[in-house]
Amino acid sequence: MFCPKCSQQQVSEEVRFCSRCGFSLGAVRELVVSGGVDEGEGKAGQLAPSQRNARKGAWLMLASLAITIFVGFLTAVDDDLAVLLFLPFLVFILGFLRVLYGVFLADKRAARAKAKADSKKQVVPIQPGEPGAAARRPELSPARVSPIENFSGHRIETAEMVRPPSVTENTTRLLDEELDRRRE
Repeated sequence: MFCPKCSQQQVSEEVRFCSRCGFSLGAVRELVVSGGVDEGEGKAGQLAPSQRNARKGAWLMLASLAITIFVGFLTAVDDDLAVLLFLPFLVFILGFLRVLYGVFLADKRAARAKAKADSKKQVVPIQPGEPGAAARRPELSPARVSPIENFSGHRIETAEMVRPPSVTENTTRLLDEELDRRRE
């Protein structure tokens, strides 16, 4: 794999960041695995959340018109069914509110939900032999530290240290002994 920012060839397919520029390669890996289709973008023919909600609201308002005609015929037959005229009015208001929600709030809410999902999503490296399979290995090995329980701060006094004898002292002593033997 090559970094799309600096074109540095990566040593391993499991790295998360470019070794030269630090670019995050997790999103690039997901894009390659998904075949070039970003999950955040809509597929061809798919509507945005605001458009879907506006359409649903328009359909509800159109349905309220059909319900009004039907209730009008029922009211013409029997005047006691005039209470049912409240139903198409309620459906129309619900449709109108759905259109308003779609126009003003749906895209913002979808963007907030996507950002929240992206922050929770953790990119896991793909193993070379398993396309699409997630590896569950920790990046760093666990700490190998054992606590020091009985540590005493005992310090050595430098006055107690004995200087090692030098090589010349031993040689001089041997020469002195040799001289003493010759004199005797």
